[in-house]
Amino acid sequence: MTETLSPAPDVFVVVAEVIHGPHLAPRLDGHLYCSAECAEHGVRALVGALSEEEGGSGFVLPHEGRLIGCVVTRGARMWSVQILARSELPTV
Repeated sequence: MTETLSPAPDVFVVVAEVIHGPHLAPRLDGHLYCSAECAEHGVRALVGALSEEEGGSGFVLPHEGRLIGCVVTRGARMWSVQILARSELPTV
């Protein structure tokens, strides 16, 4: 029997980055997701966590087929929260 290898399906992560204000390192939500739809839970959770931790407010909305989030904090930071596939992550 001949086995064929197929590429592994992409894995999705949720990452938050400061896009305005005092810089902080990017933050991952700490989970891996099987699809962008599953990762939407992580976007909502990370937006909520950042809003609470930094004393601000956030929102989520669909953009180009994926949910994105934004958090504006009292410390004058603006965070972008997005879903990225493993193939979209920068290599180090």
